[in-house]
Amino acid sequence: GIFSGVRGSGLMLGLVCKVTNSDVVNAGYGAGVLTVGAADNVVRLLPALNIPDADIIEALQRLDTAARSLEAGA
Repeated sequence: GIFSGVRGSGLMLGLVCKVTNSDVVNAGYGAGVLTVGAADNVVRLLPALNIPDADIIEALQRLDTAARSLEAGA
């Protein structure tokens, strides 16, 4: 419920946020995942090109935790 769309392709993706992107970035910090705020209320995901699958899974789990914390607070 926090994200309304995905932009980009490959590993450089932008998640369009329904809440302010700065709230998502801060919640991500709390969950241990780093993101970057971008224009048009988007959060960028910029992993290394050689990121292992296990790290992608962990990052997505942490991003989910951050999103759920925002949903709970809404």
